[in-house]
Amino acid sequence: MEKNYSINIDHIHNLIRYQHTGCIEKEEIGQAWQMFLSKKEFTHQKYNLLSDYRNSNFNIKVNDLDSICDFLYNIKDILNGKKQALLVDEPLSTALSMLFCSDVNKRIGFKVKIFSTEDAAFNWLTE
Repeated sequence: MEKNYSINIDHIHNLIRYQHTGCIEKEEIGQAWQMFLSKKEFTHQKYNLLSDYRNSNFNIKVNDLDSICDFLYNIKDILNGKKQALLVDEPLSTALSMLFCSDVNKRIGFKVKIFSTEDAAFNWLTE
């Protein structure tokens, strides 16, 4: 499967910047999360996550959100106290992101918010 994402570490602001383009499949989200979990900055140094999904769209069903949340539940000790900002600009992706945020905030305590601008997301992550 071709990789349609990039992951960069911003050591100045303690952020992991994740950008995904094109059509996003559930399996690609899983691959990206495996990469996050391989980074000490994410697992041990409490870096937050800026996920940029602008100019892309999710090819994910609502039912897939349960398995994504189950995966995150299994790593809740790593996610405790972290934030993730989702940058989205496509209507279906925004709707799926809203459902995801609601689930993950309740079940895991992982603070996830949706933003339409990078400045707003950055400010929230670094406050």
